Amino acid sequence: MKSCPTCHRRFIDSEPSCPLDDAQLVASPGEMPPGLGKELGAYRLVCLLGEGGMGNIYVARHAQLNRHVAIKLLRKELASRKEAVARFFQEADTINRLRHPNIIESIDLVEDVVDGAYCVLELLRGPDLKRRLGQGELPVASVLDIGAQIADALSAVHGLGIVHRDLKPENLILVDGEKVKLIDFGIAQIGQQGGGTSLGTAAYMAPEQAAGKPVDGRADVYSLGVLLFEMITGRHPFPSKTDSEYLLRHADETPPRPGKLAPRCPPVLETVILRCLEKKPEDRYPDAATVAKVLRAVDPNTRTSRGVAGKVLAGIVIVAAAGAGAFYVATHRPEPTESQASVAPAAAPLVAAAPVAPASPPETQSAAPAAPSSVAPIVAIDVVSTPAGAKAYRLGETVPLGTTPFTVQLPRSDTPIQIRFELAGHEAKQVEVPIAASMEIDVTLARMAQQKTTVAVDHKAAVAPDKIKPKKVQREGVMDPFAP
Repeated sequence: MKSCPTCHRRFIDSEPSCPLDDAQLVASPGEMPPGLGKELGAYRLVCLLGEGGMGNIYVARHAQLNRHVAIKLLRKELASRKEAVARFFQEADTINRLRHPNIIESIDLVEDVVDGAYCVLELLRGPDLKRRLGQGELPVASVLDIGAQIADALSAVHGLGIVHRDLKPENLILVDGEKVKLIDFGIAQIGQQGGGTSLGTAAYMAPEQAAGKPVDGRADVYSLGVLLFEMITGRHPFPSKTDSEYLLRHADETPPRPGKLAPRCPPVLETVILRCLEKKPEDRYPDAATVAKVLRAVDPNTRTSRGVAGKVLAGIVIVAAAGAGAFYVATHRPEPTESQASVAPAAAPLVAAAPVAPASPPETQSAAPAAPSSVAPIVAIDVVSTPAGAKAYRLGETVPLGTTPFTVQLPRSDTPIQIRFELAGHEAKQVEVPIAASMEIDVTLARMAQQKTTVAVDHKAAVAPDKIKPKKVQREGVMDPFAP
């Protein structure tokens, strides 16, 4: 047996080098992994990549073409279970239908009387996103690029009526640098299905998916929001130690603002992430294609997030301060950088309004008298709330202006407008917002007072906390074939 000094995977003796990183293999003691050396048609299994509930993934070499591929081999004990075989073929058929540059390619599907069923896939050379995240947060440009590629892949998946349901770093391979390949459709949902079973990985499951409710593509959009949060901050939005804790926090807690954890996060990217992480599917982006479009419109060189150096808060005025919290207005916005002045406003793709007119350069003393300057017809209002995630409604309207934090562009007026803020578990708050100039508003929402209730407890039937078993998440078919 041989092993690779770089990736430490084990190979059969006839292999001269590792097909994953081209390193020369060296002799290695130990037991040979199960199945290595076996021949499946024209292929010979040379390395075990990973093991899963449905089967094992191998690196295989074509005897005549000397081409390396990945082979997913159904477990023998499942060959007699019709539902397992049907799911295995369903996954292979799904991948075959999804011909997309950001999705793994299916090469062949074989059902052999002796060897059983196996699927031949392209062999991907590169680390998964989990290993990349292990090195820390990603540059903003990489987050936007990788995120847009993932959204492109999901858009293709959803276009065929499929929900992946297991979008996580281990199922995203980075080849040739940062080109994304989506893998593992073992628990994908084909068409509309009823609820009842929570399949997936707890750390990345949307609340409705964890609850066993029917899901659509917006569940994958939620998982994408978790990935974007991890890539820009270097940490999970809801760090947990158990599956049960993950599920509870996904269902009940408001995610922290990425900009507070990563000041380099552009405000628009923060808005995208928080909207993807909305608890209700109808409050998220309607589809992955929209997420891809918005991510590609974000300028990675925009100013740092609110609340850090570079934000000018000259002229802050306390408009109201009551028991329900305080409302602040920053009447001076930071001057745009040279790079920002040459591009459209980053928030423009998120709102249906004309861009802010660029400011005219100041006149020098020697210049001729200038004509009276006209006031910009459009003003940009940065809307922030503490905690984030509140919906902001203009008085008399039912369609929200946005979910905090966000930027909205409105026609300039000397008459202020009334905006109402609503957030589950908090008291609604209505404030008066001037729209005579571009500015930022910050609203603090107070939690609702909780009513105390008396509950009768049967002490005899009570179970000690340490005896309560945590809720388990069914993971049939979930595997990590390409992780080291």
